[in-house]
Amino acid sequence: MKQLFIFSKKELTECIKTKRFLIAEIIFILFGLMNPLLAKLMPRIIESTLPKNTSTSIPTPTSLDSWTQFFKNINQLGLIILVILFCDIVSRELANGYLINFLTKGLSRWAIILSKQFLIWFVWTISLLTSFLVTAGYTRYYFNDQLSRHLFPAIFALWLFGMLLMTVVVTGSTISANGAKGLFLSGGFYALGLFSTIFTTTKSYNPFSLMTQNVQLLQGKQNLANYGSALLITVFLIITSLIISLTVLNHKQI
Repeated sequence: MKQLFIFSKKELTECIKTKRFLIAEIIFILFGLMNPLLAKLMPRIIESTLPKNTSTSIPTPTSLDSWTQFFKNINQLGLIILVILFCDIVSRELANGYLINFLTKGLSRWAIILSKQFLIWFVWTISLLTSFLVTAGYTRYYFNDQLSRHLFPAIFALWLFGMLLMTVVVTGSTISANGAKGLFLSGGFYALGLFSTIFTTTKSYNPFSLMTQNVQLLQGKQNLANYGSALLITVFLIITSLIISLTVLNHKQI
């Protein structure tokens, strides 16, 4: 455990020095600022694109619109940005021989994987929390209504899915020889998962439903209990992916 703590501290320090953590935080804060603002301005934007003398009734924006924008930005941009930032989290240090010094001094390989995994989980959790708090504050300022009462299930589902994707990022980077291949593996997992959501019969146990059904959960049209199988499968895949990372690194010649 001492090895894990020391190497985790080193990983966090390096993440801060390389500005990866800062970049993630800035981007997610910007999302938090943009979400309610875009929801507030959307009726005016739509009106400006319509021909003059067109009588069209545009619904008044609510807090649901702000949170819909939140999930859209995190799902389509936020997660992808984190994948790009950390796609070489293991392969970069394997390629340049940086880990050899630590291994020769007795550092366990499992400590390397777990420290990097904890780091990327930490960055994802803090980034999501930051964006959530900023969005919540400005949403309450712009739309002081009670329409977003089912926010927690939607946020929890997104967070857990993000934990899975971040685990796959570490696995892809461990398997790959460089960041590009790691990005390809993680991106391929993400793309195939999104494609699988077109099969509605698998929705209740597809982990990607935790990402695509956020708005339905937010509006109360779906219940998190309906996706109990998806939650369990997601946890299983997280554990499996982590085991793969540990196994691959243990058998790699460094």
